[in-house]
Amino acid sequence: MPSSFCTDEEETRKLDATARSFLEHLGLPTSHPLCDDDGGLGETSEIVGAAGDSDHERVEELLSNIGAGVVFELPNAAANFFTDADANGRVASQQLFHRQQQQMPTPPSVGSISLLELHDHSAGELLLTAATMSAPTLAMSELWLRFFAAFLSPLCLCWMIHREVVTKNGKKTKQKSTAKKDGEEKVTMVICIAGLASSAVLFTDSLYVYEYGRWFGLSLFISSTILAVRCAAASSSNKEQRKNGGSNSEGTTTITLFRSTIFLLIATMAIVFLRSDGGMFMDNALRRFLPISSSTSTPDNESNNSLDRMPHPGIDLPTILEGMYLSSSNPLVSSIVSHWPESSRTYTVKNGATPYLVNGDQRTGIPFVVNGVEDQEYVRVWTRNGYDGEYLALDIAFPYSEGDDDDDDDGGGGGDDESTGKQTVFVHDPKMPVYLVLHGLNGGSHEEYVKDLVKRRRAEGSTVVVMIARGMMDTRIVGWNMFHGARTGDVDVAARAVRRGLISLHADDARSERRQILVGVGYSMGAIILSNYVARSGEHCALDAAMAISGGLDMRQQLNFKRSMRLWQPMLTFGLREDMLIGKYARHCKHRLTREKFFSMLRVTSISALDVEAIVSYNSFDNLVHYYSEMSAMGDRDPEFDLFGASTDSAPTRAGSNNWGRIANVSIPFAVLQALDDPLVGWRTVGTNDPQGLVESGSGNIMLVLTKAGGHVGWPLGNNPKKDAWKWMNNAARDFALAVDMAKKSA
Repeated sequence: MPSSFCTDEEETRKLDATARSFLEHLGLPTSHPLCDDDGGLGETSEIVGAAGDSDHERVEELLSNIGAGVVFELPNAAANFFTDADANGRVASQQLFHRQQQQMPTPPSVGSISLLELHDHSAGELLLTAATMSAPTLAMSELWLRFFAAFLSPLCLCWMIHREVVTKNGKKTKQKSTAKKDGEEKVTMVICIAGLASSAVLFTDSLYVYEYGRWFGLSLFISSTILAVRCAAASSSNKEQRKNGGSNSEGTTTITLFRSTIFLLIATMAIVFLRSDGGMFMDNALRRFLPISSSTSTPDNESNNSLDRMPHPGIDLPTILEGMYLSSSNPLVSSIVSHWPESSRTYTVKNGATPYLVNGDQRTGIPFVVNGVEDQEYVRVWTRNGYDGEYLALDIAFPYSEGDDDDDDDGGGGGDDESTGKQTVFVHDPKMPVYLVLHGLNGGSHEEYVKDLVKRRRAEGSTVVVMIARGMMDTRIVGWNMFHGARTGDVDVAARAVRRGLISLHADDARSERRQILVGVGYSMGAIILSNYVARSGEHCALDAAMAISGGLDMRQQLNFKRSMRLWQPMLTFGLREDMLIGKYARHCKHRLTREKFFSMLRVTSISALDVEAIVSYNSFDNLVHYYSEMSAMGDRDPEFDLFGASTDSAPTRAGSNNWGRIANVSIPFAVLQALDDPLVGWRTVGTNDPQGLVESGSGNIMLVLTKAGGHVGWPLGNNPKKDAWKWMNNAARDFALAVDMAKKSA
């Protein structure tokens, strides 16, 4: 259910004077200036656009003089921005880009199209696409097995041991009918297969090995294998009885399938184990006897197809330790950490973590399955990106208080509470931090974890502004520039719009001692974009502080995260493609992409592959590596962990801070919260094997909070995770913001 939005009449009725004053100082329209209610171009668009241009021109002029790579909008424009050595050249490049934009054809209409039209009226192409629709279902099935493997394997093993003991003691009931015996035997076979498969998962899955180590899964697998083989042998001993008793061949076929399944599971586990080092041992052994090429050869990182040739990392265990990393030489950071409660930056069972969720898959998936947060009420305003003229939606959630029924003259009114005679009114507290939230991929202000943050912060008196990524939710674009993860200009425009409002509000309030701080909070893809913006903008960042949650600093490390591509990304890919690329902007994609690329986009099963076929081609990136480099806060330095093969460059020394690239330009307190068992954004996206060196780079404004457990946008609490929802994660952001506020006050 989408969260509700105040209409103009409701807005006036529910907002008190402080909230209305906040909106007035923002000075942003509450309806899309270029679109009427029917989604078409409004008659007053020229007037509204002209009225709002001057302010955005000042922002654009400021950005154009910052230096290379601050605001990344489109690859070709950025290339010009990098190569021009002087400000005049950069301005000329931007003017050229705007002229090119004006010469582009009128964008097609927005909206879904029929499946046949989507496939150029070819039933054959439609069938090929339909054949790939099973990928999310298969991924979900395997994921559920991995969810419960830690519980299934011991239970099945106990049952097999019980059966073995009963059989050995000769306590089998001989009076049972043949049909009942056959039924029990089939149940036994199913339990044996489930136990063997679950133990194989515990032995070979990276997240379980990280949690329990190798020996736990190995012992369960060996025990399950022995008992399953004995069960198969015992079942075959009844073969003659079936024949003598005139039984059909169904039992023989079942036993054969049972044996074959056991053999396949053992063989598959053996292959996975031999490739647990990334395939090096297996490839070297095979090449000694067979003239084959290595499957672990270094990929061509200049190719758009490098994704398929990336070597599998095998059982990929973190080589960095959990904990809080900070620069003790930065007095502001030290003060922030002293005000930041340790319990909100340490996720352990002792601090309330859910004890029975034992790996990153469970800590990610279960919260999204069981948690539900009531809809929040927002006031939507719009701000304009002067670079390409697109308008961005900002959903503002105000804190609330109770007013008397006769408070209408002061803007009171709203939800009536008949039991108390009070009305809920929305207010703005100028002393509390304001949050600018960047949601995840294909999300919005209706995302459950976003609503959880909004609900908690509103109750504490903070105003929360959620920036809707262009084209998401019920927003639309009027040009060609759709969402992509390397665009940081939208964040800058939104942050500056809110910051200007806060500055104006502070200047208008003589009683206010200092301006309230603006804290950016990003989740998943929003965290990736936020990190990139904070690094690129440097000292010109429009935020006072920022926290990135479950977002990588170097997304190139996702290129070989095969586990995420196989288990989690098919579901995300299906949703993003159906809602955005097909549901709204299919005509845009058909116009920009070749026929082959467009059909490939319809059939890929991972986010990375979708990026190759759609985002890279649509936005003219050189290749996927180029896109991920521009998307990442640490994308302008050589990747670590031998991503493209062994490199002569080791991790940068702490003395060589210049080797850290743009991440060293961070000028505000910037916290990165990442779980090392994240199943979607791998631990390697931290970007370095030297986290302490990273936080000491530049001015030392970066803080890394690495938890051993937590999953992706998860960190569930208590025996009933539904009760606290995303409390730990969102309170960590709150405590960080308050710590920054207190540290700045005491500075």
